[in-house]
Amino acid sequence: MNPITEKLQRSWQLFKRSVQVLRDHPKLLIFPALTGLFTMGMALFFLVPVALVVLVPHWIQGTWINAVANSIGSLHPRHGRGFDFQLHSAGAGILAGMYLLDMFLATMCSVAFNSEILEALSGRGVSIRHGLEVACRRWKVVLLWSLLAGIVGLIIRAIEDRLALVGRLVAGLIGLAWGVAATFAIPILVREPSISNPFDILSKSAATIERTWGEMLAGYVGMKGSNLLFFSFSILFWLATGAAALVLSNGWVFLMAGVPWLLLLIAYSYLASLASRVYLCALYLYASDGVVPGYYEPSMMTMGWKLRK
Repeated sequence: MNPITEKLQRSWQLFKRSVQVLRDHPKLLIFPALTGLFTMGMALFFLVPVALVVLVPHWIQGTWINAVANSIGSLHPRHGRGFDFQLHSAGAGILAGMYLLDMFLATMCSVAFNSEILEALSGRGVSIRHGLEVACRRWKVVLLWSLLAGIVGLIIRAIEDRLALVGRLVAGLIGLAWGVAATFAIPILVREPSISNPFDILSKSAATIERTWGEMLAGYVGMKGSNLLFFSFSILFWLATGAAALVLSNGWVFLMAGVPWLLLLIAYSYLASLASRVYLCALYLYASDGVVPGYYEPSMMTMGWKLRK
């Protein structure tokens, strides 16, 4: 069999096995939706300072109203068209607080989600309440981890903004190193209640990867092969749609085909994201306990990896 075809076939098998976990435990589909709601809610809060600065002084006249707005930020006309928005200390504090709160809530949901994935992979039932209880019991550690992750994110962003092209390259390398080192951080948060220091969590996550498979997450990246399959399907779909539009001499064929394709894209993207998280938790169980979850086969855990003895 062609090596590329074989890899795509294995990737598709991993995707199907991971989706099977979601199919057998449909409550797992709810946690990412909660995360999305929290994120959208926080995004609205981010708009409040700008709304105060731009709108309130024009609607309500009053010394204290303008004072509050000016403490958050101010608008200055450009030499030409438009305005420049300058954020003041109070506004920066609000944004920093909202950023941390957003990170904290998202991590809480992620801990709850991963907790129930691990329950499902261990052959136990899934409960939204249980997942939230696990997250709430670990809220202090989640807060510390969110603070660390938030600071790292701000540092990466600052490097990108201040060092132009070189900064983007350096920030990309730092982000890659952080992403690899923190791969198993959330499962460790769930299963290691004795660890409360976020640096210890990061260290154990990195050590788990290094001890078991080395520095490359080839097996996890292999899950992304299903994206190539979907991309190939999309090309064939749109080629067929274009041919049908030419034969029928009707451009509306693209619109009629575009709606179901867009819905399919959204559904696939959602499932692929969740399936990757399920497989990552399965890899963690294999790495930490040497246990292959019942949904998978031993070859799927070592696919593309070289175990270190």
